[in-house]
Amino acid sequence: MDEEKMDVRSGTQGFAAPILPENGGNLYPELAPKPPFAASGREMALAFFLYLPAYLYLQGETWCFLLFCAMFCAMAEWFYWGTPRADERWFWLGCLAVTALASTFGKNRVWEGYTPLFTHAFAVYYVLCRSGRLLEGESGHLLPLDALFGLFVFPFKHFFLRIRTVGFALTHRKNGEEKHPAAWAAIAVGALAALGLLALAVRSLSSTDETFAGAAERIISALRFEVDSLVLWRFAASLPVGAYLFGLIAGTGRETLESVRARGERVNAALSSLRKVPVVVWTAALGVFAALYLAFFGLQAGYLFGAFVKMIPDGYTIAEYARQGFFSLCRVMAVNFALLWLVTRACVKPVREEKPLLVLCTVLLCQSLVFAIIAASKLYLYISSYGFTPRRLQSAWLIVVLAAGTACALYSLVTGKKSVRYWTLFSAATLMLLSLY
Repeated sequence: MDEEKMDVRSGTQGFAAPILPENGGNLYPELAPKPPFAASGREMALAFFLYLPAYLYLQGETWCFLLFCAMFCAMAEWFYWGTPRADERWFWLGCLAVTALASTFGKNRVWEGYTPLFTHAFAVYYVLCRSGRLLEGESGHLLPLDALFGLFVFPFKHFFLRIRTVGFALTHRKNGEEKHPAAWAAIAVGALAALGLLALAVRSLSSTDETFAGAAERIISALRFEVDSLVLWRFAASLPVGAYLFGLIAGTGRETLESVRARGERVNAALSSLRKVPVVVWTAALGVFAALYLAFFGLQAGYLFGAFVKMIPDGYTIAEYARQGFFSLCRVMAVNFALLWLVTRACVKPVREEKPLLVLCTVLLCQSLVFAIIAASKLYLYISSYGFTPRRLQSAWLIVVLAAGTACALYSLVTGKKSVRYWTLFSAATLMLLSLY
């Protein structure tokens, strides 16, 4: 008993089983070595298949561009086969197909040389939709960032992915086991030695028989080919084009859905952190803008609304009256959009929770619609007097898009529902349809 008391007093320490960390004993997981590079079967196949469409892209022929678009879409669809499909991707695929056909068959009088650029933009956005790598899973107010990631970040981040994939395909067997470089060197040396001996044998036989020598010469001449400098240049230029396309399709697929969604959430959180400006500041600013526009409408009513009744002010021709101030009105609408975005993002409270602020934002959007109507009346007067031209159709499209954006913003402001996606789809659809003119 005394010995037990002595053990307790001395605090003899017992031994327990060690608790291992969950990361397998690595106390610094951020310093853990990265897993070795590995390419999937689809990535290896796509790395080789993309050589042809990348070469066709640089041919300069219209039918080559159409064939390139068809192969690009087919490869993207095949690469993401089996992944969840978003219905929105069919819309962007249709926009891509229509603009590509319009560019091929010359139906692009409105946008002229810009139609292929629209085709490229639709192709990038189609890949983002098909792969599910949009920041919010669908089109929305982060559209500019989605375009930035699709056009630049993902392709150039994985620009050298095809080189690594081709290297992986050449140095690994089908089961993924690596083949030692010495084996490839031995194969190359053996093949070169066999070709040298074959050439020596053919030369020796040719010197003994003229008939055999003639047959051998005909076979060699048939196999001989000359590489055109233009073909060589196009092939060299197609290598970076193919690397970009592979980075766009396969590189986008290497971005996990979790990381893409987390990036979108961080952007939305950063936008929410902008809510610092007091309500009274934005209320005063919106009040000044609303009063300014009301005064402008009152002073210039006869001049602004004269196009509706074809009353031209003295000293103006129809062309001068119709063109003057048209783009200024469009710029005013753009300023109103910027102001509304600042108010909804930087106000310390949501707009719908403050009645005066909500009313002033509604008034601002209604005034923007009036500006759109005035600009449309000027354009209508110009077209009814001088007829349609591609430039005037471009102006009409701009007015329609701005008016639709104003209506969608007004709808979101009143109901609290998101409508940017519908405005994006409407703008893209009307832009596509104009390429058919």
